[in-house]
Amino acid sequence: MVQWPWNKIRSKLLAAGRNRLWAAVLCAAFVLPVQAIDGVTLVLSEEGQAYADLAEKVRQAVAQRPGSRLPVSTLSLAAFRDRQEEISRSGALVLVVAVGLSATQAAASLDSRVPVLSVLVPRSAFERVARERGRQADSRGFSAIYLDQPFSRQLSLVRHALPERTRLGLLAGPVAAEQLPLLQAAARGTGFKLGVEKVAREDEIIPALNRLLRDSEALLFIVPDPLVYNRRTIQSILLTTYRYQVPVVGFSQSYVRAGALTAVYSAPVQIGQQVAEIALALEGDKGRGLPPPQYPKYFSVAVNHQVARSMGIEIDNEAVLYDKVRRSGEQEP
Repeated sequence: MVQWPWNKIRSKLLAAGRNRLWAAVLCAAFVLPVQAIDGVTLVLSEEGQAYADLAEKVRQAVAQRPGSRLPVSTLSLAAFRDRQEEISRSGALVLVVAVGLSATQAAASLDSRVPVLSVLVPRSAFERVARERGRQADSRGFSAIYLDQPFSRQLSLVRHALPERTRLGLLAGPVAAEQLPLLQAAARGTGFKLGVEKVAREDEIIPALNRLLRDSEALLFIVPDPLVYNRRTIQSILLTTYRYQVPVVGFSQSYVRAGALTAVYSAPVQIGQQVAEIALALEGDKGRGLPPPQYPKYFSVAVNHQVARSMGIEIDNEAVLYDKVRRSGEQEP
């Protein structure tokens, strides 16, 4: 029988632990390989048509993939909390898709081996949950498909929908302020001048908006900022912009219906298709892991033609604008 010199091995391991490079090598050598998932669990923050549509699209898209045997189940938030410990014990075998903010907050507490994909949550909210729960938002185990669109796509819509307008305004609450440097860089890179008014309370919104609209040719409502844009404020904002004859470029179809001129957005079924593609990739590749947090792959364009007519704005229809924005994205480096 071979006698292993355990004392010498232990001494060498301890010495290697003092060296970062060797420590990393040792850790990597004993990490178990990523396993392919054998199921998808959708956790819904609440009942609602958007959540139901997304879940149904995931089920359909997975079932329609030839050769896939990936089961897709749906849990309410309460049912998920009851089974949270059981799901944590399953390790990396189940992909948890957290639909909405409450589900994302709950799923962030799972064992880190369980892959979690957050959807229908703005980028700022996802990153905040990651910080609060000590999760790495750029890791292969905790990722997202953001609710909001990339700034390049939104500014491309402005350029094609309102080609003569270059002075843009933004009301920035605390959430939008966090992303302001990224937006300002994107605006500079596409030839827009961005005016900003920061607000910290709801009673500051209309005075700030009046100042902003005096030198703005369009108002950007492209960052989901709950302080600025909510049920209590949206009608006053839209009425004020209409009085100035300044169109609003939004981030959701519902705000276009409410009075914004246009928006680029991703419907729940489009997000569901992207979720299914990620899940199927995990089923077929044991070493892949979740992709980094990303913006929606599929999107649509909405236009309020009644608002356009009332403001005397000539604008393409949805299909034409969508094609122009899509082509612009293909041309970006």
